Amino acid sequence: MATLHDAMLSVLTDAVSRSVGQQAATLKGEKRSGLRVHARTGLPCPVCGDTVREVSFADKSFQYCPTCQTGGRVLADRRLSRLLK
Repeated sequence: MATLHDAMLSVLTDAVSRSVGQQAATLKGEKRSGLRVHARTGLPCPVCGDTVREVSFADKSFQYCPTCQTGGRVLADRRLSRLLK
């Protein structure tokens, strides 16, 4: 639990420090600059080089690195999986 707390504190502190003094119009771009795999589907992960994947669920989607975030497990895309049954 302490490791999770430390990671969350680090991410939030970094995000706040990058946002201080920014105009409202630039905040979204600044937020994205701190994300490693957001909007990088199909590109190499900047940490390990594995391909960034995307999962769609309902009307949302997210990107992730299988190596860094799921221990090498590729997650099922719910939209496509439902059609293949």
